[in-house]
Amino acid sequence: MASTLWSIVCVAGVWGFVICTIFFILRAFPARDHFEGKAALRWGAGVLLFFVVWVLGMMQA
Repeated sequence: MASTLWSIVCVAGVWGFVICTIFFILRAFPARDHFEGKAALRWGAGVLLFFVVWVLGMMQA
């Protein structure tokens, strides 16, 4: 039996993962042959956090 709360957590996790991945690409690599380490660390941490939330939501839903 699926839980509504965990289903919402799962959907929020996947959308957060997708959005953070897009911003990671756009902010960490602003120009050709240029890498922003601080932005990559910030958005990369968001990618990992939302990935964990997504997987946790899938396990519990």
